[in-house]
Amino acid sequence: MKVSVALCTYNGEKYLSQQLDSILTQTTAPDEIVVCDDMSTDSTIEILSAYQQNYPHIFKVFRNETNLGFIKNFEKAIILTTHEIIVISDQDDIWEKDKIEKTIHFFEANVQFDGVFHDLKLMDEENTQPSYLNWKNISHETVNKEISEGELFTALVNKGSFILGCALAIKREALAKHNLKDFPVAHDYFIVQKLSMKNALGFISKSLSSYRLHSNQVYGLRSAVEKKDTEQLPKSKQYFKDYVHPYLNALKRAKEISPKEDHNKTELYSKFITHRNAYLNTMGFIDKKIYIAKCVRYNYLDLKIADIFTI
Repeated sequence: MKVSVALCTYNGEKYLSQQLDSILTQTTAPDEIVVCDDMSTDSTIEILSAYQQNYPHIFKVFRNETNLGFIKNFEKAIILTTHEIIVISDQDDIWEKDKIEKTIHFFEANVQFDGVFHDLKLMDEENTQPSYLNWKNISHETVNKEISEGELFTALVNKGSFILGCALAIKREALAKHNLKDFPVAHDYFIVQKLSMKNALGFISKSLSSYRLHSNQVYGLRSAVEKKDTEQLPKSKQYFKDYVHPYLNALKRAKEISPKEDHNKTELYSKFITHRNAYLNTMGFIDKKIYIAKCVRYNYLDLKIADIFTI
């Protein structure tokens, strides 16, 4: 498998060389490095020109005529790549030497996936934390379980996306297969939600690069940990919160990012209906009928008049 690196730059002179060197010294070398610069005003272009001169066979540097911004610049870089695997890169991180090697091995061993992400080290001027996901209170075991059970998309929607773009690689064929174009939001949100919605996103349980934390980041790290809700709810309401509402949110997001799809035929919808009906059946007979009637009136929980008599 040939590998393209899609890298975006904007005033990245301070750390850019370290990142490029970590890409160039991989145990498996990239076949091309596509760089889109978003009108940097520092020495970024001079640094890129020097690397392009030294490695003309793999460096392709594009300088935008107008400032596209973070989202569109990454979309441009991804589209301009030409090889089978696209590995997305920030301008200020450092890759582990075997990142490309392990990425290729994953795709060769797991042909059912169109994308993959890995864990990250967190790096600042004082120390390095070994696991970004653990810092977010998310274990590798949890992620692998969510993937194996087809629950990753629901988790991403309800926890907030915990997958960073710099940890992501995709097959080039995924661009057309999953309609990955006209990004409405940042590439890490858009791509991982599109792929995970189809159970097409895998995970490498290793930290394959170091994510640099600093004040000049173009696009910073997500917040660390969601606040825990300690409120004690009745059993039925807790079930709704834990099982019905997450699927309701996930369905809403699925319709937003894939509006032309018939979501009532998806596994996600089937799971929603199963948990919705289980919730309804925690109610007494009369209360359930009244509740369903109210839901029908207000177009909630995808309930119909016929459900008053059948659930």
